[in-house]
Amino acid sequence: MQFSRANWKRLRLTGDQRNVCYPHSLQFYLEPPSESISLIEFESLAIDRVKLLKAVENLGVSYVKGAEPYQSKLESEIRRLKFSFRENLENEYEPRRKDHISHFILRLAYCQSEDLRRWFIQQEMDLLRFRFSILPKDKIQNFLKDSHLHFEAVSIVLY
Repeated sequence: MQFSRANWKRLRLTGDQRNVCYPHSLQFYLEPPSESISLIEFESLAIDRVKLLKAVENLGVSYVKGAEPYQSKLESEIRRLKFSFRENLENEYEPRRKDHISHFILRLAYCQSEDLRRWFIQQEMDLLRFRFSILPKDKIQNFLKDSHLHFEAVSIVLY
């Protein structure tokens, strides 16, 4: 049996099809990725995700989580590593794809021990918390609806 690179096809999505895969910059990672990637891309995605989660950890130690310096430094780190973090940005398919695939790569790598699992979950929760905090209000409602989470907004009551 002979395999040639000319016969390999890579999934290419255009326009609206890309938005169907990743409609939000925020994900719950419910479905594992189904596409094939090269070993080089696999390694690169894993390294970038580890760098991102290490930055989340280091910034969480150095700054108060949720404070302005923490937010701005984490945002610049996410931007530097080319991960998805904001809604309404053009050409968001690749950063969202990178985010999705790299999450599952590290999920596999960090399931080896309870300590690694705990560290991974904590950093992913902090990253999710950050991304959720910067979502515009209308996008929060869309994300919750698309994620099948039904919540009613609570009005502020002042006494």
